[in-house]
Amino acid sequence: MTFKSAILGGLAAVAFTLPAQAASLFNAGFETGDTASWTVENGPVDVVTDADDAIVVAPYGEHFTATEGDYFAQLTAGENGYTTLSQVFTLTRLSRISFDAAFLAFDYDPYDDDAFVRVRNLDTNVTTFLFGSSVSLVGDQGHTSWARFSSDFLDAGNYVFEAGVQNGGGDTDPTYSSKLLLDNVGIAVPEPSTWAMMLLGFGALGATLRQRRNAAANA
Repeated sequence: MTFKSAILGGLAAVAFTLPAQAASLFNAGFETGDTASWTVENGPVDVVTDADDAIVVAPYGEHFTATEGDYFAQLTAGENGYTTLSQVFTLTRLSRISFDAAFLAFDYDPYDDDAFVRVRNLDTNVTTFLFGSSVSLVGDQGHTSWARFSSDFLDAGNYVFEAGVQNGGGDTDPTYSSKLLLDNVGIAVPEPSTWAMMLLGFGALGATLRQRRNAAANA
């Protein structure tokens, strides 16, 4: 067995022993029926079992239910900036964060309501935007369907997960306040097979670099 094979084998064995979870967000699916463990700022955030977009005439719009469990969060744009829902969490190793989101525009041009979901590293103050939508993207009183989003790998550290929605153009009429739906938030480390593939990739890259150095030295 070569030295490289031994090292890769040992690293892969360690990877297969890693637990599936690096950390967790509390009440991540809102199954307590409320926003327990979350911080709400500057506007209404309701935990609901269903929601509808702004289209109330035939052929009607889309009816939304939870993507997992019975409940999900519905953020409604408030009067003074973004309505936000957030939670601080700590990652102990390389991990991804995933969630389901949908944007429901209840306004129209030029009132460009918008929504976002982002993760900010509290140690480095680097923000990664994971989801964004607006009236200008979906059209007057348009919407997106539920979709699953996932971050790139995040390093170990302290983070805040934050979602927000706001009224655009200074329009504070509650009839035209857009909504952001959020459900099924989760954190997971790479699966053992992913770790193994990553390690093999690093090993192959190292071998290629060594071959190039040797070729240059012998030239």
